Amino acid sequence: METDADSDPYVLLARTPPFDRLAAADLAWAAAQTGRVALPTGAELHAELAEHLYFALHGHLLDDEGTAAACADPLALLRAEPRSRWRVPEGADCLRLPRHAVLELCARSPGFARHLSAGFDARATRDPGLAGFALARIGDAYLHPPLVLAEATPLREAARAMKAAGLRAALVARGAGELGLVSTTDLRDAVLIGERPASAPVADIASFPLVALDADDFLFDALLAMTRHGIGRVAVHRGGEIAGILEQLDLLSFLAGDAHLIALRIARATDRDELARAGADLLGMVRTLHARGVKPRYLGRLIGALNKQLLAKLYALIAPPRLLADSCLLVMGSEGREEQILKTDQDNALILRDGAAHAEAEHVARVLNQALGELGWPPCPGGIMVTNPLWCKPLAAFKDSIFDWIRRPSAEGHMHFAIFADARAVAGDPALLDAARAYIHHQLDAHRGFYAHFARATLAFDTPLGLFSQFRLGRDADHRDELDLKKGGIFALVHGIRSLALEGGIAATNTFERIEALRGRGALEPRLAGELAAALDFLSGLRLAAGLRKINAGGPPDNYIEPQALGLLERETLRDALKIVNDFKKLIAFHFRLDLVP
Repeated sequence: METDADSDPYVLLARTPPFDRLAAADLAWAAAQTGRVALPTGAELHAELAEHLYFALHGHLLDDEGTAAACADPLALLRAEPRSRWRVPEGADCLRLPRHAVLELCARSPGFARHLSAGFDARATRDPGLAGFALARIGDAYLHPPLVLAEATPLREAARAMKAAGLRAALVARGAGELGLVSTTDLRDAVLIGERPASAPVADIASFPLVALDADDFLFDALLAMTRHGIGRVAVHRGGEIAGILEQLDLLSFLAGDAHLIALRIARATDRDELARAGADLLGMVRTLHARGVKPRYLGRLIGALNKQLLAKLYALIAPPRLLADSCLLVMGSEGREEQILKTDQDNALILRDGAAHAEAEHVARVLNQALGELGWPPCPGGIMVTNPLWCKPLAAFKDSIFDWIRRPSAEGHMHFAIFADARAVAGDPALLDAARAYIHHQLDAHRGFYAHFARATLAFDTPLGLFSQFRLGRDADHRDELDLKKGGIFALVHGIRSLALEGGIAATNTFERIEALRGRGALEPRLAGELAAALDFLSGLRLAAGLRKINAGGPPDNYIEPQALGLLERETLRDALKIVNDFKKLIAFHFRLDLVP
């Protein structure tokens, strides 16, 4: 039963971070401005967020990605501009402060302002660094100079111009001043996978309309735009003119700070010891970014980019120049998707150029495998490594394997194909992987019945939700009362999306990019696409948090968590995420008619 003291705004604020940090006089002033409101189940907040600060005392609020929070979007209040819709899933008892009072508190207490800009996130309030990011402007980050290509520019000339300028993206002018964007990846995929002639006009493959923001917009807005559009870069204009291109990696590096320094140390490493010292900093950076509330989808991309640089330098230190030119080193599985944040195991392969004799390849593979172990990647229990002849062979032999995986399907073949389908080139000649991918699409186009058999693995593991949405937990001695996040949810999301993406001929390997591409093509409804991305992000975040705790305790990370150790909001969100997984499994079963698959 609530007492009078419990209903006193002063008492409530004094118990609520970060109001509890205010001086007594400021706290009393704030209490006089504070109201209390009960929001009914199903209520939505949008325009109100620019006028009042809502903070839930009981219940919680959900943003448009389904993420739970006690405080609804304080940045909208600071900017006096609502950016998203928040909803109340089961009713909420909230404190409500008018904007003028919040701004006055910010002026009176810089510490309060820092915590407010960090979004009242419990982790961020321990790290004021996020506040700097939250209020930083796009113009504060590094912008790549704009290169504008005419719409009729041949693909070959566009590639040369971008290489000469040292750029990964360029603007394309079409018609009466309309601008689009093309990347080096777009050029590569168009020619090597789409088999477009190098003389084709660049406007044919550019993305229109251009996603652009103002240099005075917040970096947070750029991050949000990249997420919503499923893109890795945005154009930036200043004073009505394009000032440059903001890349996702540069945005995350601005937030991470250490990322540029780690990349520089990797580039300057002259031996494996120096490389190991540079790579050792990655775990510390993961801890810092995770503590700042950075979502796994962004962490994975940043860590993936740095790991690629590290592996490329390692291979260059080990392989003779001739072998380096005649091979392509791949990472596969979660590392290939840029979704492996903590080092779990090695999933790698080496494609050799047909007809090139390299007797030293086997020795180089053994040295590489050992060096990766020294850098923190444990050996793969299933042998998916360059030391296995199945994963170190000429391109023609890989094509033979691809043919068998698709035309003579088996459980092992499906597993191998899934791992290889997510491959990413990290060193050597990427054209070898491009040729293998082109062969994959050729075989899939000729054998459409493969998709249903391949997608069936989405249902391989039960979702750990029982009657009345109770968690079904492990009973064996090693994992009693624990839940396997990978088998219980992450695998089904990743493999189901992978199956849909392959069926649609989507080149992306990252699961979040695949979701956005499927949404853009109408293969996934926008709301479902958002729910799938939010569920995967949440489950991956729980796994990351648990993995870091286990590393801190001196053990290896794994896929298990103990639901009872979670807070109430996290447990409820976990239930919601697993319900989304269950619904997605039903969609996959219906889409691929898995009831008819023998």
